[in-house]
Amino acid sequence: MGSIFKQIYRYTHERAYRHNENFWPHIRIQRGAEDHIERLVWRKNEIKIEALDSLRKTVTNDMTILATGPSVNDLDFELLSETTFIGVNGAYHLRDKVVFSYYVIVDRGFVENRFDIVGKVLDDPELTLFTTVHCLNDMLNCVGVDKIKCRLAIIEDLSYKIFRKSVVPAEYALNFNDNKGLSVYPTDPLSGFSWDIRQGIFDAGTVAYWALQIAVWLSSNRILLAGVDMNNFSSPRFYENENNKQKSFLGENFNQVIKPAFLNASSELNHAGIKVYNLSMNSGLTEEIFEKATPDVIFKKN
Repeated sequence: MGSIFKQIYRYTHERAYRHNENFWPHIRIQRGAEDHIERLVWRKNEIKIEALDSLRKTVTNDMTILATGPSVNDLDFELLSETTFIGVNGAYHLRDKVVFSYYVIVDRGFVENRFDIVGKVLDDPELTLFTTVHCLNDMLNCVGVDKIKCRLAIIEDLSYKIFRKSVVPAEYALNFNDNKGLSVYPTDPLSGFSWDIRQGIFDAGTVAYWALQIAVWLSSNRILLAGVDMNNFSSPRFYENENNKQKSFLGENFNQVIKPAFLNASSELNHAGIKVYNLSMNSGLTEEIFEKATPDVIFKKN
């Protein structure tokens, strides 16, 4: 039956709407004044979602974005214990060492291939999961509404908003330059930074960039990047080995997409008085982007 609906959708909508084909007609949404999704119905089930407004600037201490580069194996998590953690993808393997308050999963491939991890995130009532409707739809097809114990916050890729036309990077300036809360960077291809995640988030090829935009929305004025190594792209993530590692596209996107986006964002963040430290000493994100420092130096007692 799903394939029939998909074919009907394709026949009745132009290609720019193709990213919505798996949602019709079993998903309905309602948008708020800032264009964010504030109500979501999945197969006639009302899905309880967090109001993005209510999450803004609610974290008053330092935030640590915990990614999955091998450098996390060298971290002293005791020194980071007073920070608020926001994890991405497979970082949940460290749940015995850190307490996650927030989580970000926006990669449908990760949902498909590592549902062993995704399921544990969904089963954690202590955290808020930021995810897209695309990923949530895949999750719900696996576990059902009643199995989700975490809080859900719905975010959107500005290129693929639900039931809207897709927007390719070349069209960012035309579509977003007049949007207060969105900065478009003159890179090639164009990228940007969202200061208001209700309007959407710029992808830039890595979930860590999503997490940075979310952390700025949530947090105070200091953010720590852990495991954002951006090098040795063929190496397994800290929780993988050579036999089970998932394909990474970071190497393909790093120089042209990822690094320019972080470089432009760092300039804006500095101007806004938001300090970002990179805890990965050998990260491909160089010192010109974010200062590198170990936790013992950052939290050194005077």
